[in-house]
Amino acid sequence: MKYADKRVLIVEDQRPFLMLLKGLLQSMGATEVVTHLSAEKALTACRKEKFDIVIADLHLGAEQKNGFELVEELRLSRLIKPSAIFVLISADSARPVVLGSIERRPDDYIVKPFSQAQLKSRISRAWQKRQALLPVYRAIHDDDTKKAISACQEIIALNTNYLHSTELLLTELLWQSNLYSDALTLLEPYKDAAGVQWVQVALARTYLYLERFEDAILMCQAVLVQNRFSAEAFDIIAQARQGLSEGEEALAAIGQAIKLSPYSLPRYVAACDIARSNDDFIFAHEACAAIWDLSRRTAHQDIAHWCSFIRSMLDVAEHADEKRVKNRYQQDALLHLQRGRHDERVVRLNPEFDFDIFEQVIMARVAALDGKLLDAKRALFMSQQDIEAKYEEYPVMYAPDSLNVMMELGEFEEAQPIISMLDKHAEAAGKHILTSAQGMSKRSRQRHKQFLKFNRQGIGLYQEGKFEQAKEQFCLAQEYAPVNTGVALNLLQCIIKLTHGRKTSNEELVSECRRLNKMLHDMPLKAQHKEKFEALSEDIDALLAKK
Repeated sequence: MKYADKRVLIVEDQRPFLMLLKGLLQSMGATEVVTHLSAEKALTACRKEKFDIVIADLHLGAEQKNGFELVEELRLSRLIKPSAIFVLISADSARPVVLGSIERRPDDYIVKPFSQAQLKSRISRAWQKRQALLPVYRAIHDDDTKKAISACQEIIALNTNYLHSTELLLTELLWQSNLYSDALTLLEPYKDAAGVQWVQVALARTYLYLERFEDAILMCQAVLVQNRFSAEAFDIIAQARQGLSEGEEALAAIGQAIKLSPYSLPRYVAACDIARSNDDFIFAHEACAAIWDLSRRTAHQDIAHWCSFIRSMLDVAEHADEKRVKNRYQQDALLHLQRGRHDERVVRLNPEFDFDIFEQVIMARVAALDGKLLDAKRALFMSQQDIEAKYEEYPVMYAPDSLNVMMELGEFEEAQPIISMLDKHAEAAGKHILTSAQGMSKRSRQRHKQFLKFNRQGIGLYQEGKFEQAKEQFCLAQEYAPVNTGVALNLLQCIIKLTHGRKTSNEELVSECRRLNKMLHDMPLKAQHKEKFEALSEDIDALLAKK
């Protein structure tokens, strides 16, 4: 391998070792060696020029982007050529660190200390492999999955030294294309081959995608006999157990995967999904906190992760049995909300994000949790008006908490468009956000069904002139939607009809009329509701004036 025509980038925060590495590369023949002390400066350099070899230390300073976050961003942002290799080096040989690094797919991972001969050999080997598989990497870089699959098949037909590496790439491409049966056909000939662990893991994941959950679990158990530290095997077991509705076992398996390899964002996303599905909201909060922490310095940084972190604390508060726990998590959510408003790292994530709107939604949810339903409705109303004025389409980041308050208040009709929007944008929303919203819709479905039943029956009876029976149905509907404007107006209409023409007043009906009148006066009303309320105002005043 000739180094003279290769551009090399070295990223190392310790200057003495940085200069040592530069000297080693130059002694190998490299003439163009660029050095940087941080990942951020390295990214800036890669935006300006392309390198053939990138060598980065894993640890690049506290609170700074590290080496495996750098390799991930370079690949995802296409700031590195498909022909370039990335070598990660570290003095840290702890298993979680090594697994976290390998999961980012550097071309090689070298543990310090190492000799010049070892460095040269590992770089050469990584380079040769990448060049052999370059047609595949180029197609992947161009987002041409079909071409990448064809390139893999051509290399496999040649039966090269990189056969298994190519088959693994092909398997992943088939998964991306939902060609799970084709992946199964590729992998099954190796099913009983000894020592080919990647095949067993890939086969188990293929079984998972095919919803052959028992087969996936059995295959992973075989993997764990050989290697009890396979975090991916525990990942697959967790999702398979969840597929079998074995929630406790699923939680235990994903917990073990996190313990083995705690630096994987997708792993925590899966953990959040599993935890929410099994109503373990403390575990879901811990997963959301990890997602936010892990994503902040990566190509996956997103304001939605911060919103989910805030939301997860309110989820714990909502489902807490003890008032002390509820209050603590509510206060933590409000504290982090205020900190985020003044944190430049949060503010810069999304220029379209409106902290005032999100705060209104969160305050609406806190008010609902405290039983202050009218306060919740006012805050929700203001937030939804602001959203409608600012955005053409409802933003995903505000949806789960808005939806939560709507369901709590019984504003089912307003909630439905948001549920439909989340279904439409499922991929962009993120699975853990969808799981949160779907969980709410499942819990509220029965309430909504009962509300619709009683409200519709009440409307039918009212149209038949059976006002007493209609009132009973509307009262039942209000139990499921205590501050729903529509049913409150329906109740008022019934009361007016029941008291119309009477010389003496019914104290119970007058008292109910007074309550509903005050409630509607105190809450914000949409135009059609306001018009209907104003049309009833003369009759209401007349009824309340009776002695």
